[in-house]
Amino acid sequence: MPRTSLIARPLSLVVLAFTLALPGRALAEAAPRSEPDPAALFTAATQALHEGRPGDAIASLESLADRGIVDAAASYDRGLAYAMRVRIGAEVPGDLGRAAQGLEEARDLARDARLADDAAKALGVVRSEIARRRARANEPVEVDPGRSLSRALAGLLAEDTWAWAAVAASALLALGLLVRWAAGERRARVTGGIVASVAAPALALSIAMTLAARHDRLDLREAVVVAPAARPVDDRGITVAGATPLPEGARVEVIETQGTLAHVRFGTREAWIAAGVLRELAR
Repeated sequence: MPRTSLIARPLSLVVLAFTLALPGRALAEAAPRSEPDPAALFTAATQALHEGRPGDAIASLESLADRGIVDAAASYDRGLAYAMRVRIGAEVPGDLGRAAQGLEEARDLARDARLADDAAKALGVVRSEIARRRARANEPVEVDPGRSLSRALAGLLAEDTWAWAAVAASALLALGLLVRWAAGERRARVTGGIVASVAAPALALSIAMTLAARHDRLDLREAVVVAPAARPVDDRGITVAGATPLPEGARVEVIETQGTLAHVRFGTREAWIAAGVLRELAR
């Protein structure tokens, strides 16, 4: 056998082994590095807040949000981190809106009364700063028009409570009508009529509030404006001349979205705005 073939054979084996090793090395390099667990991220964010490093805290807390983790304490700390970045003079446009969004979310999600109260107080401070800036710019200072009367009433009780109230009112209405129709004595018939006349509107109200509470639970989408201002546009995305912008930190109801536009309700006012200036509230 020629000498060159003896040399070429081991060389070809080396090349083959190197070629086979390449995919494994590429996969190893392409494999994602292990990410810190949520508890570690939250701990790092809390430490960064205590040490006055809001940027690091925001990075950790936003990473939690990107993973779809919904937690009242995390939302509260995220709101505080954005507010702290404003306070130390490192503000990025939209930080006050993002602070308001985190605190709104924390207030809605909190099961602990103290956390909900702390979130509400901090939210008041953030919105006061927004209103102060708008007043200085000669703009309307209303930032939170509050919920409509029907939604506020529906939120007084849980959906199941309103449903049971409807059942009780229905039973009273049936009983009152039965007594009024079947009783022999005039006093009993009058009593039955009074019971029925009180139960009927109570039944109508309970049904309406049950439906409203169910709508809020299943279909309601709310968001907060996280830009210095949200200028109303028409359905083609063209800015509406003379329209008052929605303020930063405003909580709005998202009626529908079409592409890059969102149709929102702010108090009694409706407008189309760019969807990119909104951040939805987790539920």
